[in-house]
Amino acid sequence: MAFVAAKSSSPSLVAKLGGKRAVELEAKFVRNKAFADHFKTLLGRTKSSGEGSRLDGPAQEAYDNRAYPSKWIGAAERRAARAAANALRKSGTSSSSSLSSPSSLLSSPLIPTSYPNTNWTPLGPDGVPVSPLIANFSTAGTAATIYSGRATAIAVAPHNCTQGGPCTIFIGAAGGGVWKTTNALAATPTWTQVSDDGLNGIPSNAIGSIVFDPNDATDQTLYVGTGEPNGSGDSEAGVGLYKSTDGGGSWSVVPGTDPANAPAKTAPCADGSGNHCPVADGRSIGAIAIDPADPNHIFIGTDVARHGSSSVNGGRFTPPGSAKVGLYESTNAGTTFTPKVILAQDTISPGSSNGGDFFRGGCSDIELYRPASETQVYASFFAYGVYRRRAADTGPSINGFHQIFQSGGGGSAAQSLASRTEFSLAPNGTNLRIYVGDAAATAAFPNGLGTLYRVDNANVPNTELLNNAGSNVGWTSLSCSTPGTSCFSSYNYCGGQCSYDMPVYSPPGSPDIVYIGGAMQYGEIFTAHRPSNGRAVQRSEDAGASFTDMTIDSNGVSRHPDQHAMAATPFNPNILFNGDDGGIWRLNGSFTNAAIQCNSRGLTGADLTDCLQWLLKIPTSITTLNDGLQTLQYQSLSLDPNAPLSTLLGGTQDNGTHAFQNGNWFESIGGDGGQSGISKFNANIRFHTYFEAQVDVNFHGASEVWWDWIADSLFEVEPQSFYIPIIFDPQNAGYMYAGLDFVWRTTDNGGNQATLDAHCNEFSGDFPANVTCGDWVRLAQGKNKALGDGKFWGNDKLVAGYIVATERAPSDNGTLWVGTRRGRVFVTSNANHLNPSNVNFFRIDTSAQPSRFVSGIDIDPADPNHAFISYSGYNAYATAAGTAPGHVFDVHYNPATHSASFGSDLATNLGDQPITDIAVDWSKGDVYVSTDFGVFVRKSGDVNWQEAGTGLPPVAVYGLTINVGSRVLYAATHGRSAWSLTLP
Repeated sequence: MAFVAAKSSSPSLVAKLGGKRAVELEAKFVRNKAFADHFKTLLGRTKSSGEGSRLDGPAQEAYDNRAYPSKWIGAAERRAARAAANALRKSGTSSSSSLSSPSSLLSSPLIPTSYPNTNWTPLGPDGVPVSPLIANFSTAGTAATIYSGRATAIAVAPHNCTQGGPCTIFIGAAGGGVWKTTNALAATPTWTQVSDDGLNGIPSNAIGSIVFDPNDATDQTLYVGTGEPNGSGDSEAGVGLYKSTDGGGSWSVVPGTDPANAPAKTAPCADGSGNHCPVADGRSIGAIAIDPADPNHIFIGTDVARHGSSSVNGGRFTPPGSAKVGLYESTNAGTTFTPKVILAQDTISPGSSNGGDFFRGGCSDIELYRPASETQVYASFFAYGVYRRRAADTGPSINGFHQIFQSGGGGSAAQSLASRTEFSLAPNGTNLRIYVGDAAATAAFPNGLGTLYRVDNANVPNTELLNNAGSNVGWTSLSCSTPGTSCFSSYNYCGGQCSYDMPVYSPPGSPDIVYIGGAMQYGEIFTAHRPSNGRAVQRSEDAGASFTDMTIDSNGVSRHPDQHAMAATPFNPNILFNGDDGGIWRLNGSFTNAAIQCNSRGLTGADLTDCLQWLLKIPTSITTLNDGLQTLQYQSLSLDPNAPLSTLLGGTQDNGTHAFQNGNWFESIGGDGGQSGISKFNANIRFHTYFEAQVDVNFHGASEVWWDWIADSLFEVEPQSFYIPIIFDPQNAGYMYAGLDFVWRTTDNGGNQATLDAHCNEFSGDFPANVTCGDWVRLAQGKNKALGDGKFWGNDKLVAGYIVATERAPSDNGTLWVGTRRGRVFVTSNANHLNPSNVNFFRIDTSAQPSRFVSGIDIDPADPNHAFISYSGYNAYATAAGTAPGHVFDVHYNPATHSASFGSDLATNLGDQPITDIAVDWSKGDVYVSTDFGVFVRKSGDVNWQEAGTGLPPVAVYGLTINVGSRVLYAATHGRSAWSLTLP
């Protein structure tokens, strides 16, 4: 589940935590009632200091880290960073021209060197296996399956997908780009990535829409809209519309959407300046339609997105110079686009934590209808409803577009976060049937109650569909709140998070069939008496009057929660491809009456009636198509210090924490995945985190059922990162360190194993009131001594400055380096002191160092007082704000004077790229950094940087993990899974 600002049917949780967190915790609650009661007690505590513990999710936090001290990231800065990365790739070797002084470590004679011709190896997973246990834990499935990263768009070739023959489909991923298969009906399709950056690629991995040109009978011409339109905290903005005329072999930008193309600047600006802005820059293209009578006639719908240059570089602020969202039209093959329906949308509020502008006015669906010689245009808009353009309509219009369905959101600013409208045209002979899914916030469903509507013949005057009083007079509501009735089957169908996932789809030629999708209905599957199988996907064959549940098949295979895209084969409306937060799935076209299962679920009354309806036709078989898709979004990777080539752990956005053992990947625990670690002293002892300071420990190695909660002391007590920094100590068995506003420590892996296993287990613990799960303590605690925002350390670099980096020196027992979100750096030499209050931290940064996010610290294994430190953010903003610039520093700490030498910025020709992590090959002095565009290296003896190896796609790399002894560097990419590089 990608973060949504508020998406839960529990108002109290929504108010406390916000959307994604509330939904995931609700799922956890219904699995273990004892844990639910325990956790709600933790939620009721008051934080000890500082602002609210986080911003609006990981993407907003990542965006703010890069933008600071500005509020947003401009198009010029994004393009310059990408250009700098591309220049390094093209240069091949580095130069020794002296742009800055090398550090003491790199002070050997400057001899130009080139990186050996070493290739990155895709480590996978190309689809991660999910055991029956984890499937049951996550979605109530009972069979093994495979997940990949979030899929946002599907296009099935209209001519090259045939029964018994080849079937070509393209899919788009939230952070993994565009993928193609020509055998989509196979048990395991063969996938090829077709959008990787380069001269003929697409310079964005965030995809929002894909369509074939209906004028091309060979299916070689198709369009891709970059940027994801779904209303979530990590739905990344794109870089325009791209076109391929060779079946995805190469791509070119459609000029009217190219931010760098002057004629593209024809859209009104969102900042209200009266200027004109690039149509799609800083936005997503969530919808595309090509006129079947004219290939030069193109429509696009743009939407609010999270602005940045890659899937990790997201955020909530709309930068100045961004166009208004809405419907745009081109009649010259995309050379220029003209705004057609631009509705009132939110005003940007720079003083807020999230910009204040949500989804209102975005156009997420466009469909064309051509009953005769006229091409009619239908489009839906967040919070407004459905508009159309046809010659026969009359009355007030917007450039000829008349509203024919009014959303429950009413176009109001108050509903901007919650209200969304989706639709599907279903021509029925000479009549035009339309299905509409609409959502508006209610007290019980603050992020939208999903309701389905239908009109059987829209070929009537617009006033017969929506009258002057704003009533949808021509539409029939198909949903109702009365359990035990057929209309209840589609009630709340998007699960209280409609702005994020609520597809509606009727296969062409089958107007009585309609599919709807949304979030998993956790309360209906994790309960003693299950009335449904989760209702993530539902199917109707009676024009929406009743629905059956397509979520779990007759073999126990369950799809992933949170649906985004649907498309059927041209020859069979029952063979359906659908994209969700776990990748791509296929309904194989046959159904089974499983209503007999209802008799064993202990149901009575209306619940039994509903169950009999939902299970009347479930899929005989659901096939996961994720084997071969490398689209997972990793936060980080950790390794077994004693077996670095055989055991890894990695946390992923939306898809749990994965383990890699003996050459195989598997999902070790579900939920959101943050940091992880494996003890140097016992490989069976491991930890992982969800979002925030939710920490589990496992004393049983790879066992999936032995994750024990150890975060009672940490969660919700003080400001903290969305994914907190947390590490095992490399020298002291049992010691762990976690960074919040203070550094916290445990000396026994979180607590007594017997107690934790018996009482604090996520699956089976009873969580008694007299047991504290986790024995963390603050280090160096005292009034205002918080490292992140404590004024004890000065009045600078402290606003929202919680800890983001903790690193222990491997050569002694007590040296710990700490970095904060606003650029403070601390060192202690006695982190292992038995009395936590006697741990002494010393601040070593000054005003001469950046006041920006400390993104990485790597300590010299031979010298605990020597480290390399990297910073996120843009120098452009630091300079403009009068603060110190800089990206990479070689730091020497003097424990006698408690001062440090940072030297000069070593970034040189890296350009103004925010650094996401740093790793040093200490045996050779080579320094590696990751950015939103790949991995680069500064060879010992060189001044400049170059691309590290070849073959790694230009994807955001969120974390680097190095093992110098084994000569391997690991990259955790945010959209293309994990990669490894053998070091020279």
